Amino acid sequence: MFKKIIGYVLVTLISFSTMATSTEATSIRPVHVPIISNGKALQTDASPIMVNNRILVPFRAIAQTMGANVFWNANTKQVTVQKNKKVIFLTVQSSTATINEQTVTLDAPPIIYKGRTFVPIRFVAEALDAHVQWTGKDVRISWATLQTSKGAVYVNQTKITNNTMTDGLYTYIPLKNLLTAIDVNADWIETDESLTVRLSRGQLTIFAGKKQFIVDDQEVVAPLAPIRLNDEWYVSASWIMTVFGAQMTRNGNNDLFFSIPRTTFRSPLLPVNETAMIVPQHVTTPKMADDRRLLISDNPEVLTSASVPNGQATLALDHVQGLLQTMEHRVFGWHVNNLGTHATVAIMIDNRSSSDMVVTNIRGTYRTSPNSWGHYDVGLPLAEAVLRQSFATVPTIKVKAGASAVIQAFDVSNNQLLGFLYDFTVQQESGTADYRIRTVVTNSSANFSTISPTLAPLDSYATHPRGVWKGTTLEASLPTYTIDSEPVAYSISNGKTDHLLSVSNALSNPNETVHNPGHYGLTYRLSLHIQNETGETKTIRLRFSGRGGAYCGGIKINGVVYLIPPLQPITQSAYIDYTVFSSQDVLSLELMHAGGAALPLGIEVSTVR
Repeated sequence: MFKKIIGYVLVTLISFSTMATSTEATSIRPVHVPIISNGKALQTDASPIMVNNRILVPFRAIAQTMGANVFWNANTKQVTVQKNKKVIFLTVQSSTATINEQTVTLDAPPIIYKGRTFVPIRFVAEALDAHVQWTGKDVRISWATLQTSKGAVYVNQTKITNNTMTDGLYTYIPLKNLLTAIDVNADWIETDESLTVRLSRGQLTIFAGKKQFIVDDQEVVAPLAPIRLNDEWYVSASWIMTVFGAQMTRNGNNDLFFSIPRTTFRSPLLPVNETAMIVPQHVTTPKMADDRRLLISDNPEVLTSASVPNGQATLALDHVQGLLQTMEHRVFGWHVNNLGTHATVAIMIDNRSSSDMVVTNIRGTYRTSPNSWGHYDVGLPLAEAVLRQSFATVPTIKVKAGASAVIQAFDVSNNQLLGFLYDFTVQQESGTADYRIRTVVTNSSANFSTISPTLAPLDSYATHPRGVWKGTTLEASLPTYTIDSEPVAYSISNGKTDHLLSVSNALSNPNETVHNPGHYGLTYRLSLHIQNETGETKTIRLRFSGRGGAYCGGIKINGVVYLIPPLQPITQSAYIDYTVFSSQDVLSLELMHAGGAALPLGIEVSTVR
């Protein structure tokens, strides 16, 4: 929308063959105010004038310097300004104007003075997407104008254009060519103000002249705004690196080479359609199936100078004490580095006992993403690795009495998202166990063992989970489904009937714990019995849909892993068909929600043929 005209600056108007009245003349006087247009002094054929403490300048000059077409209708005393797909109508002595048929109000109407028509500069300039500034000495107008410059652009070794564009300071690349090079399945829907792109890896919406953009319903800010020129959208090199996590190099010919990583999965993604499922009922029979201790490190999720005031902090902590020799652990973490500098996040152990211990069976995975594609770059790969058990292994670590050791460390650049999941076993060689498992962060080369065990304050506005619970696998049985009966649906991770990871059930300090109703870091096992009394081979359909927000995750069906791509809540669903050959069958489902997904998840069962 266009801002209401404020300040002291007004634009001049074109010629007309009458003189202003004497009353008008007494309130109008010429002034010598330089007008700087994109760094260059604007030459006009009439001096700016001051009208009631406002400055006006000839409108044709200001419009044409911005590349607009201007028309004057002497009969209606109306000015028309057209650029790209914007059409602006102003009428002399009228305090209203229209922009693409939308009426707006002016502070000062256009006037005619000594045969020239003058219009408000801020209105015309800002209507044409320019920025206007009154410095007290001059009027400065700036806008993004692109010119062709030398240098080809390559994306993943494919040339997408022979020339780049420049606004005199930054390099810009045609976005549609780039998208096609990244993903052959890319398609887009555009309006005058926005472009929505559908890719294999998610959905992106950008807005002309705005740094903010949307990826899978999440707002992100880029360094520079996209520029729309005619029917093409142009984005800066820094925009590409921010949005797609690209690496860029440049040769002596000023050619640009972008390497854009594309997440590859070993498991197929389920197809998606725009079909909603029926209203689900809650699962009421959940229970924990193991005793592994789960440490969730997700609050504060965003690491800033406010949440990590000293540049280093303990993010989550599990303190274990007692007469035990062996304890199994899982640590799940999800953090964004917004500290303004490189940081290191680590999983560490502090041996506070009087005897040595060892950390064995260390297996896990981690992912970082320098952009906003957290679902595809981080969440889904973690879920797939857990369900496929495709973990990297780490050698056994021996920890002396009273010493600390790093189990795993992760380098995280500024503005990067980090997700990790590690399983390991702690073995006490003798005596009473007393140790701490911690996740820590530091933006310096400080020794991890010197980081205070005092937990970083919880982010009360973003209630992501933090705490320790007993169990990493949840199990439940679904009621038997009879072939050809009406569809039925169930809600899991609903935060109500299956909410075992509450503050009251936590092993951690309740004052430092935030519940985990979404079961992040867990796998959720379901068994579904199928009754087929038809005597025929039948096909059932399993449909998955987010019930609270954008959902994605991994699912293992009878030992085969599939991925559920990001889904819009309620309206979108992923599905898979399963053939039932016998009178009775059992489906074993194991799910893991991708980090960043919104819960609960609905699962519908129906007969399709």
